Amino acid sequence: QPSPKLQSLLREFQQIATMPGFLNNGFDPPQLRMQFTLYGRVRIPTEAEGVALMPRLLAWSEKLGEKMREESSAAILPPQIMASPPQQLPDGGYIVINTLTFTTKVTDQGYFKVKTALLAAYQEAVRLREEGFKD
Repeated sequence: QPSPKLQSLLREFQQIATMPGFLNNGFDPPQLRMQFTLYGRVRIPTEAEGVALMPRLLAWSEKLGEKMREESSAAILPPQIMASPPQQLPDGGYIVINTLTFTTKVTDQGYFKVKTALLAAYQEAVRLREEGFKD
């Protein structure tokens, strides 16, 4: 049985996981191990631009994974990154998506760093979806 503190933290992290941008999550009490999938998405006008953008999106994903790891004092493990080819949208244009699946173990002492790193990664993914890459 998880401690009352970890049960409270679990509820907090479940709220984060319901925000748009997180595809799925899993929790493994009593240690409060978590698995999240976050995605980075960029909308582009043509398939060729999407193909050309794929290496840049991969580099963004790798950098975001490193940043989460640093900000969480290595409580977040390096993510598994999956890249998908450009996908056509029904209303025209294309999107390129990378998903980052990462796991973490939250403790009473380290939860704040993990939460901060997760929220910062989420904000960066939202910025990328809304604004695209800044040159």
